[in-house]
Amino acid sequence: MTFGSSVTLRVAKPTTLLIALCLTSASLADSQINLSLAGPATTVAVNQIFDVKLRATQEVIGSSLVGTSFVAIDCILQWNPTELQLIGLTTAGSVPLLSSYFPTPANDYTGINEASPPADGSALYYALAPLGNPVQVPLTGVQVTTFRFKARIPFSSSSINIVPTMTVTNPADTIVYDGTVPGLDVTGTLSPAVVLQPPSCPADFNSSGTVDSNDLAVLLNAWGQPGPTDINGSGLTDAGDLAALLSGWGLCPGS
Repeated sequence: MTFGSSVTLRVAKPTTLLIALCLTSASLADSQINLSLAGPATTVAVNQIFDVKLRATQEVIGSSLVGTSFVAIDCILQWNPTELQLIGLTTAGSVPLLSSYFPTPANDYTGINEASPPADGSALYYALAPLGNPVQVPLTGVQVTTFRFKARIPFSSSSINIVPTMTVTNPADTIVYDGTVPGLDVTGTLSPAVVLQPPSCPADFNSSGTVDSNDLAVLLNAWGQPGPTDINGSGLTDAGDLAALLSGWGLCPGS
């Protein structure tokens, strides 16, 4: 079975179709399922491999008859391939799924996945719940899967996004399929992950590209206080930070 941007609902009787349409219409005011990416809580270094978790969270809108579980998720990722490399995924710590994978180029009708794993900055991911057993999504959320990335070059921040739609060969959408009404799209908000690296020149307080007398003045004015002038993380700006500043005196790396 392939999950794409639309699902055809086959029914045997007009009365069944009428009931399904009424339920679908009424359900549009109920809950939705938000998708978000959770990146590392700390900064990452160049060549470090880190995890980004895909989470699904229920958001109550109405009576919560639908939008509280899912049978399938199509998720389109986008990132800067110069800064980040997609290594793969792991299901450790995630909800039990029948399938959790990037479709191979031969099986990806959308054309998004040009390699396995994709390397060009975009990827299509599929999650399929066990047959007959939709994944329940509480208000606190569940972990769907974990994407594994590697930091390739220095950067201050880099984002990994869930994009709502993309067209390469054929149109594709990020969709959460409801676990109650077949084929119903209950996708809510899509939230990215932001990955940070530590500054390559921590004593350059004014971001001028050079550690100089201006930065020294900032440090001396903050003497004995916490804050960004606490270069060594001791809790206070002191002689250790002054020594760190002096050791990095001059032009910052890469400037």
